[in-house]
Amino acid sequence: MDVYSSEEQQVEAIKRFWKEYGITIVAGTILGLGGLYGFRYYQGHQLAQAEQASTGFERLLQAQEQQSADWVQDAERYIESNSKTAYATFAAMLKARDAVLAGDFSLAEQQLGWVIANTKDPVIDAIARLRLARVHLQQQQYSQALALLQGNMPVSFKLQQQELKGDIHLAQGNAEAAKQAYMLAKASEGAQANQLLKIKLDELAHVQTEGML
Repeated sequence: MDVYSSEEQQVEAIKRFWKEYGITIVAGTILGLGGLYGFRYYQGHQLAQAEQASTGFERLLQAQEQQSADWVQDAERYIESNSKTAYATFAAMLKARDAVLAGDFSLAEQQLGWVIANTKDPVIDAIARLRLARVHLQQQQYSQALALLQGNMPVSFKLQQQELKGDIHLAQGNAEAAKQAYMLAKASEGAQANQLLKIKLDELAHVQTEGML
């Protein structure tokens, strides 16, 4: 089961963004701080750390794409050394993805849980919650999956959030709750292009109609 299909393009876009602009953003923030308070040493130190994290993540990404034998251990060391950076959350999500593909759901839960606990980015938080909810769904841990989907997410994730809620309710055998969640997903931005959601609603309506006969 591909528990990651819905957010993969968003993750790739975020990774490309940070790869291209991450250092510039960090530099701009730190330079502004330096201009206000004159923290020259702090400025240079933080910029050097950001550059090192960026370079290290690029090497890690290449190792993961090539499925290097040591890439998982390298990722662990990288996350530990760069835990305060956005790159560490990307590394943890890479580890989680490979863990899911290997059927190691416990490791995937650990990595995605770390991302949720450490990221300050609402987009990364939403992606990690959706992914972890799918991991729980795969293991029939429905309560844990639904708990991750409570509360607000960025508007661009509302469709995925509600559709996944519907999938979980349906797996629980709660067709009415599934229908309500799917209808909320249908009302979300971008739903017109989601043919799978339409199929789910059509099939659910068919099943409910048969149940009334």
